[in-house]
Amino acid sequence: MPGKSPSGRALGRRDALALGGAAAAVAAIPAAHADTKLTVWTGYPEIQPVYQAVAAEYAKTHPGVTFDFFSSQLRQAEQKLTAAVPTGTGPDVYDIGTNISVNFIENGLIDPNPPEIDAYMKSGPWDKFTVDFLTVDGKTYGLPFLEGSRASLYWNKTYFKEAGIAGPPATFPELIEAAKKLVKFDSQGRMTRSGISLRLSGQGSGIGEKFRYLLAATGGSAIEQTPSGKWHNGYDNQSGRDSLAFYVDAVQTWHIDDPKVLHDADAFATGATAMLFRESWVIGEIQSKNPNLDYGVVPIPAWKAGMPRYMMLQPEGVYVSGQSSNKKVAWDFVKFLTNPQNGLRLTEVTGWLSPRTDIDWKPLLAKTPQFKTFVEPPADIQYYVEPVLPPWDEIETRMADRLTAAYVDPSLKGNPQNIAATIHSMAQQTDQILKDANLYGTA
Repeated sequence: MPGKSPSGRALGRRDALALGGAAAAVAAIPAAHADTKLTVWTGYPEIQPVYQAVAAEYAKTHPGVTFDFFSSQLRQAEQKLTAAVPTGTGPDVYDIGTNISVNFIENGLIDPNPPEIDAYMKSGPWDKFTVDFLTVDGKTYGLPFLEGSRASLYWNKTYFKEAGIAGPPATFPELIEAAKKLVKFDSQGRMTRSGISLRLSGQGSGIGEKFRYLLAATGGSAIEQTPSGKWHNGYDNQSGRDSLAFYVDAVQTWHIDDPKVLHDADAFATGATAMLFRESWVIGEIQSKNPNLDYGVVPIPAWKAGMPRYMMLQPEGVYVSGQSSNKKVAWDFVKFLTNPQNGLRLTEVTGWLSPRTDIDWKPLLAKTPQFKTFVEPPADIQYYVEPVLPPWDEIETRMADRLTAAYVDPSLKGNPQNIAATIHSMAQQTDQILKDANLYGTA
């Protein structure tokens, strides 16, 4: 059975709806106004074909509706939306994480869900945790579209077998020892295959997000809430120091990763790394780029034996712009986009998980068993969530800026005092951002 969400409700499925019911679902949707063009933006280029396929089906019973699509990488999409939405030049429909949507909501750029959409959202297709996650001040916004995390450990079975390693690591000490055996170098000492691909560089808050995998495992958090409802950093402690030391040692001491080698999903799919922490969408990348890869997926290891394993939950919504002139049609399309059949389509085509509770995953698991950890997490998994706060994106982005430099800073190698000072300085910055937003408190 799947694990529990922070709300205590099961994250498992309900009675499945047959895929063959798609035609009936389409017919049930009322006809839209003629000659309506919906613009749709996404920060996931791999999802654009899903939007297009869904739009083609929608248009069969809504012939007056046409679509214009735009996709770019996530950080560019966030920047483009942040520039366009406030000026009224943005799309009718877009998907985005709460790190961006919460600021749009605060500034009145996304309207609360219409009563019929609010009632539909709360009628059972999604569990209470997911509904609550997309609720601000008692009002729902958007419809749940995908689960943006549940990050897990990908491991290359062929490489493990060649190295004489029986199976995936259950703890971080085991992971470190495995990575040392799995990493490869050429005759000049240049890394040709990393033992694990970590997020060492890149754009924006993603670096901070991946650092949080370690913070969770070590018992910390980027920010934590007090009983009064205020927030403060949760990593100016041994958890933060251990997490940063792991990254520094991985690059500078153990040499199991290197900023100069290929990273992320491309590295794992092409065999340039043996292990990777990442979300379910990597399965889609592997299917398209290297379908014969022999690999497995398990939860991110426990920090030490006897400690729990953690998984991040990060539901993302699809929204209708508050400035759209086609709101009625846009909501009709969004409701169709997020139905059970199209939720399954999303996962089958891209690897991203639909957060709906009424999808039958059995056919998918029979074909691609690597999805099991994502759709049926072990019962002992503990969860942590993305904070839904206006300054959260700035907090993570500022952390990321400092982390990129810290990972390769030679003054941090084997120097606990400098590690502690670096973490303390980062944590002070986090707290200052919270203070500037009038959200800081320790009681």
